[in-house]
Amino acid sequence: MNARPLPAPERGLILLVGIALLTSGVVLYISREQPPPTLVNEPIVLENVLIVRPTFHDARKVNVNAASVEELVRLPGIGEVLAGRIVAHREENGRFPSIDELLAVRGIGPKVLEAIREHVTIEGEEREISSDQ
Repeated sequence: MNARPLPAPERGLILLVGIALLTSGVVLYISREQPPPTLVNEPIVLENVLIVRPTFHDARKVNVNAASVEELVRLPGIGEVLAGRIVAHREENGRFPSIDELLAVRGIGPKVLEAIREHVTIEGEEREISSDQ
């Protein structure tokens, strides 16, 4: 059989197919040698980072004349000790006639009172205010 010479376009096409096959073989070979990256579950250690936990307050106001220690602790700036003092003061001296009377509790000053003022109520306070007018 006589082999006919290949025209230039066919030779170029065969050359491109050969290069493509060679390149894909090299890529497959290299990718098999390198193991795929694995996920490592190591803890992340951060230094000098402040983590702030959000605190959610109940939208209802807390009645200081009926609230328990657990309810009072939800108020901003009121911890367990101060909540216990509020309850103890209420048990010893009776109901708080106004929110400002909370200043009589040891540990509650003007700053703490202003921080909790919008979150607390005194049962019947609204009627007392309207009767004064």
